[in-house]
Amino acid sequence: MRLTAAGIGGVLDILLVDDHVLFREGLKSLLGRLADQVCIHEAGSVEAGLAMGLQQDEFSLILLDINLPGMNGLDGLKTFRQRFPTSPLVVLSGVDDKVTVESALRHGAQGFISKSVSAEAMLRDLRRVLEGEGCWPGWEPSSGTAVASEQLVKSSVHLTLRQIEVLVRLCEGQSNKEIGRDLGMSDNTVSTHIVAIFRALGAHSRTEVAFIARKKGLI
Repeated sequence: MRLTAAGIGGVLDILLVDDHVLFREGLKSLLGRLADQVCIHEAGSVEAGLAMGLQQDEFSLILLDINLPGMNGLDGLKTFRQRFPTSPLVVLSGVDDKVTVESALRHGAQGFISKSVSAEAMLRDLRRVLEGEGCWPGWEPSSGTAVASEQLVKSSVHLTLRQIEVLVRLCEGQSNKEIGRDLGMSDNTVSTHIVAIFRALGAHSRTEVAFIARKKGLI
């Protein structure tokens, strides 16, 4: 992964998928404040966004409106999650009711930002996601909603079937080379999956990964 906690590790590649051109234009100038070098890839539909993904395997951040022409809603979210399993994904929406937010969480989003929030609030939340955390409506350090949201995030783990296969072998103590040999993967691919697993579990070591995975019943 090129991204560091500070959002600097080369160019910050952001995929912005929204069908409102004026909204995209306004958001682009805001996103430019996230790092010294920001490259924004724009798309007006899920299909166009996926086509842009043919050029690279991951993005530093994906921002997705769930009200789009063509494929939209949770189907679009699930498709992006499957295509870019290691890329942080944040839903942007004008609707932020509890059902919509929790559905986005269950389908693999790392965050949900209402389009009605202020520019500074949006920047704060996006920086949080780039640092490996989640962002959800109502998040404040001292609020009960924040505690509930954080618990909900921590209780939901979104891994692909391939990542589960890697996780099982990692918990058995296999090295990256051994995992790659068993699953027919390159070292780089194994490393990418392990980064995604660490992020999903909020772990910082292999020992911690194994502990959390067993606690959550993933293995």
